Amino acid sequence: MKKPTSNYDLQVDIAKGIFLSYDQSLLIRKFALPADELWIYLDYLNTPTRISRTDGRVEESLQGQWKECRSFGTVMSVYDLLCYHRGTTPPALSGQWCTVGNFVVTGVTNTETFTKKFAALFDGRLEQLKSACTVLGGSILPRMAGADLTCRIPVTAFFPVLLQFWEGDEEFPPKLMLLWDRHADKFLHFETTFYLQGDLLERLKAAMESTTSTAQAQKKES
Repeated sequence: MKKPTSNYDLQVDIAKGIFLSYDQSLLIRKFALPADELWIYLDYLNTPTRISRTDGRVEESLQGQWKECRSFGTVMSVYDLLCYHRGTTPPALSGQWCTVGNFVVTGVTNTETFTKKFAALFDGRLEQLKSACTVLGGSILPRMAGADLTCRIPVTAFFPVLLQFWEGDEEFPPKLMLLWDRHADKFLHFETTFYLQGDLLERLKAAMESTTSTAQAQKKES
């Protein structure tokens, strides 16, 4: 086994053992997940993902090949979405959206500092951001609250988030918001919303960079 190289890496390995303590048959039935003797399967942010039933490792299918995922944000989000809720049937979504601050009374709830850098990165690249959202399986929705982009992104088949983005102008800087279902706290820990938010935004960034690189290569070839 690869030795952990950071505290995050160590936490990933600890989480594997914790996952194995859960009733896998219950999780499979509860969320209607495909499974066989060795793996539990799901899509995470539109990426085929599987969890080993023997050692708990998370793998992703990248370019058609399964590779272990060591990303702290990905692994912790996947485990939490499957294991946090203790009932025998899945929690129900409310269909109403709210900010992450809705789930706590005290503590740090403002994610604006974190999202500012992504808002600046996405500014002036609206069409590329839309394309990146669809790469993650998102559905573009009619404009809400004046946002230039509103997109519903399925994290898994049973849990979505809502992304809204406003481009900057002479008066206001660009703005980015992630909204959560009002019942999101039944699906995952409050802390995991931060891991998931970071993972989602980094994947959007990567999808945009990939699209830009492909377009530049095609331009050179033509």
